[in-house]
Amino acid sequence: MRYNSSGFYEEKLSLLGIGTDLLPKNEKGEVEAEKGSALLKTAFESGVTFFFVPFSESESTKRFLGESFSRKSRDEYFLCGSIDAENFAFGEEIETFFEKQLALLKCGYFDYFVIENINRKNYSEFVKNKIYDTFSKFKEYGKIKHLGFSFKDSVEFGKEILEKYCWDFAKFDLNFCNWEFSCGDDFYHVLRKKGVPFVASDPFMGGKILDPPKDVIEILRCGDPFFSMEEWALRWFFDKKGLLCIITSPENAEKTEKYANIISSSKTLNSSRKHYLKLAAQKLSEEKCEGTEI
Repeated sequence: MRYNSSGFYEEKLSLLGIGTDLLPKNEKGEVEAEKGSALLKTAFESGVTFFFVPFSESESTKRFLGESFSRKSRDEYFLCGSIDAENFAFGEEIETFFEKQLALLKCGYFDYFVIENINRKNYSEFVKNKIYDTFSKFKEYGKIKHLGFSFKDSVEFGKEILEKYCWDFAKFDLNFCNWEFSCGDDFYHVLRKKGVPFVASDPFMGGKILDPPKDVIEILRCGDPFFSMEEWALRWFFDKKGLLCIITSPENAEKTEKYANIISSSKTLNSSRKHYLKLAAQKLSEEKCEGTEI
């Protein structure tokens, strides 16, 4: 497994992070214990140390995760929690919500915590309810080690939020396609200039990168006929400075192992491969703009 080499924090973060939103669940929405345990076991055995638990996870899922994590020493994993500024009625209930998450996950504290989806529409409520101050206090009390944010707006707005508050990291959607054609590189350079590390989410562009049109596949085969789409997507990150980890959401133990093997590999993207990846990103962008389902 590759581990974080950003130089920002001393924690041994795996470059591969596991998001828990696609844990195998039954018809009732409850985690299938055997399959879910197999996924987490594979992750730990593969050297994964970073786990992201979305705000939207059900109490039963968080309870399952809490039971699973409690079997490990607390210094064997790093837990990232979140709250969604877009879908949460801020107020006095924040502390209750926060404490409940800690109790369900049996973690004692969050290594990383993200205030998600801040935007101009909800920003007045964010300021009015002193959300940043509230979570900063959790950090002072030792219940959060590193406080971060994600935004759902223009790069300029993201820059404003970054400069107005003191953040330990940012979380934002990044992949080889939006880097080239949707301003992903713009915010990356804002972060680099500010000296703030980041967690990358959505490396597969909502799954579209994993199942692209045939002409995109043909382009990439010219770059390297042996690379899978997952390999193209994940290895693209290897030279990104300031990167803490890449959050993926595998559905089973097999995919978890596959992603871990890719991240652990020494294979990188040379200049020739990067050229073909850029051509593929352009084609993907064109398909998206033309309204073609990709």
